[in-house]
Amino acid sequence: MADPAKQMKHNQYVIIFMSAVLLFGAFNAVMVTADEYDPGFYVWFKIALDAAMTGLLVVLLIVVARGADTGGLKGLALLVGLVGLAAGLVKLAARFSSDHGWWTGHFNYALG
Repeated sequence: MADPAKQMKHNQYVIIFMSAVLLFGAFNAVMVTADEYDPGFYVWFKIALDAAMTGLLVVLLIVVARGADTGGLKGLALLVGLVGLAAGLVKLAARFSSDHGWWTGHFNYALG
């Protein structure tokens, strides 16, 4: 069986990495203007991936908040994780903001 302390440290690193990915995507959704629609299957894949990452981030944040020893990495993981959670919600909100947002995943759309 795996060492619980080592597993908790891995969870904290996963939170930081997933939050960085979600934050990069949210930055693109807000700051980049889209100019073409993605194919339907790709739209659904990206929505499912964003929803899964955001949901898993919530689960990992709860696990780390309850179980990790207090320290610098736990504090960093929780802080960055909350920012990542907000970024995941922004990415999902972009999909439901408009018809263009549904297909592109961006808040701004313009023909190129």
